[in-house]
Amino acid sequence: MTRLSKHQLFTLMFIFEVGSTTLFALGIQAKQDAWLVILAALLIGLIFIWIYTELQNSFPDKNYVEIIIFILGKKLGIPFVLLNLLGYFWYCARNLREFGELIITTILPQTSLWLINFLFVLLSVYTLLKGVEVLARVSELIAPIIFIFMVSLYILIYMSGVIKFSNLMPILGNGIKPIITTLPSVIVFPFGEMFVFLMYWNYASEKKTIRKAAVKAVTLSGILLCISLIIDIGALGYEYVSTAAIPLVEVIRLINIGNIITNVDAIGIIIIFFGGFFKMSTYLNAIVSIQATLFKLKNNKVPIIITSAALLWFSIEFEPSYAFHRWMFPFDASCVVIAYTNISPLLLLAIYKIKKRRSEF
Repeated sequence: MTRLSKHQLFTLMFIFEVGSTTLFALGIQAKQDAWLVILAALLIGLIFIWIYTELQNSFPDKNYVEIIIFILGKKLGIPFVLLNLLGYFWYCARNLREFGELIITTILPQTSLWLINFLFVLLSVYTLLKGVEVLARVSELIAPIIFIFMVSLYILIYMSGVIKFSNLMPILGNGIKPIITTLPSVIVFPFGEMFVFLMYWNYASEKKTIRKAAVKAVTLSGILLCISLIIDIGALGYEYVSTAAIPLVEVIRLINIGNIITNVDAIGIIIIFFGGFFKMSTYLNAIVSIQATLFKLKNNKVPIIITSAALLWFSIEFEPSYAFHRWMFPFDASCVVIAYTNISPLLLLAIYKIKKRRSEF
């Protein structure tokens, strides 16, 4: 039986949360106050972490599919699970497309998107065929590398003297309204995406440590994201950050310490690659686990291969361009993803608590 240690869960959640988030200017609609959006979203995200883990703690040995069917029954539960399956597939495909485009933008502009996405999927399939334990063990090796690289980048950027903290002023210069209006999409991405681990937490060898590990992973990734935004805006100004394809990469290119330490773009590429691989693989394994649980499959190999092929095709054919991909995000986050990541787990927990209280009387 699959078992994951608390450290493996922490590193897997940390890399998943970091993913691509530090590369983009989330909340930049609030202009120089974007970093405040991140902090507010982090605090609200921790509330949802409590909801997710409370739901899991109520059913320690069940995954999300089993929890849904137990609470709603088969007649309502199975259609709801199928909707979640489509949702997971949607997120996974969009992540695959996103990271493929990032690789093309940064280092391989002449390479076919089909080839890059195929290699991403192939590597993910190879890992998952070995089992989710292998993915978790690899995350233990990669998480410290990502953390060290990111902190090193922040230090190098600061030492290069390109950060102007005046670009962050005035704080709340446009009032609190831009922060409030931008907040929902940032709560969903990246903090709301933690709901995917409802398909993983039942593997925890120490069930009581799930919430603590999740809070630590989300808090650390949220702090890193906040620092990234402060650096991006401080170095480039919010006007440029709001239009740049990958603001962090643009800032990395400004690193120059005594004309000795320059051209460290490779560090940013490594973060992109590992973030993309783990995020997509986490979603892909969750999709396969949903199928295996719902249809009582004993062998995951065939579902992994078939799902991966469908994922590769959909990630290329559904979106005509990367501009379309970015244009879709506000609608995607506020109208579709929020229903899966925030509303559904909250409703399920409420229904379970009501049923439990009624049964006690």
